[in-house]
Amino acid sequence: MDIHNRTSFILCVIGGGLLIASAASGTIGILDEIVDGFSQLFGPHFVMTFAIVMGILGVLTLFGGIGVIIAGFVLTTSKIELGRNIILISVAMGVLGLAMSLVQLIIAGNPMMEPSSQIAQIPGWVGAILSVEARIIAEQK
Repeated sequence: MDIHNRTSFILCVIGGGLLIASAASGTIGILDEIVDGFSQLFGPHFVMTFAIVMGILGVLTLFGGIGVIIAGFVLTTSKIELGRNIILISVAMGVLGLAMSLVQLIIAGNPMMEPSSQIAQIPGWVGAILSVEARIIAEQK
């Protein structure tokens, strides 16, 4: 069986899976790190709002990963340009979620991320890079 854009498809599945994994683990690691400081500074209501925002960012990264996997399937059809655009939008969503969690660390006054949080974020960034690479090497039919 010969699949058109097989390499791009495989990279999209791996990259999307990594983005999904990062969405689950990255939000939890960062949330634990800065909730105590926020609770002392702003009170429990702000902490609840912050937890909701972090959850939304995690879901954004999750949807980015799912979108990249869907785009991988689209790349195997004749609609290559549509697949490339889906990758572009999905990776932007995933990277936005990852980057905003870093921005929130800096806003909290904690620019140094714990090693466990760094390890939780790495799969997301690698997944985004693999997805962009899949977009670059996708060939027109």
